[in-house]
Amino acid sequence: MIRSVLTYPIRGSPRFDALVVGGALHLLAVWIPVLPFVAVAGYLSQVLATTAAADPRDDPDPPDWRPIGPLLVDGFRLLATCVGYLAVPVVLLVVTLGGPLEGVDPTGTTDGIFFIVGSTVSTLLAFAICYPLPAALVAVARERSLRAAVNASHIGAATQDAGYLVATLLAAGGGGLAAAAYGPLNAVAIGFFLGFYVEVVAAAAVGRATGRAWRRRSV
Repeated sequence: MIRSVLTYPIRGSPRFDALVVGGALHLLAVWIPVLPFVAVAGYLSQVLATTAAADPRDDPDPPDWRPIGPLLVDGFRLLATCVGYLAVPVVLLVVTLGGPLEGVDPTGTTDGIFFIVGSTVSTLLAFAICYPLPAALVAVARERSLRAAVNASHIGAATQDAGYLVATLLAAGGGGLAAAAYGPLNAVAIGFFLGFYVEVVAAAAVGRATGRAWRRRSV
């Protein structure tokens, strides 16, 4: 599976077209902040839907960037799902770390314990809320409906699956490494293309894992 998802962004013919377009859209976002990312989100939505629906024995080619209209609609739908899921964790972390814990001295004995416990609890709660997000994104991409983001049977079937957990952690780890390399590589504009490549790989991994979880539970 790992080799399959790593080669997914450059599969098909011509091999690098999708990667070049995605990287160029990231670069364009430097001057036009919103619309390029909507297009990228729409493309990732199609990656999620395609890989989730694919037979485990097949290696599907990545989707095309056309037609652009439905792709932009898919992008808005995916971004709306992200906002809906991430609003609570972001507020929780901001209020906790920027509110009650802001005046705590982490070097003091009592305050240090309070800081560690408070920050750990808030981080774990934020992770617990964010964990179903990839499954929700796959559900929305497949059903092409925002209602799928709160479908308990689909979300529950995925989040209880070990393969989904591994794919989510690998995607998060890969995203972290890409983010660390993003700035230095942008000096020669490679970071934009690397960022898009990692996004597609992460989407393919999560889509495959979620689709397998659904097939195991027949949802």
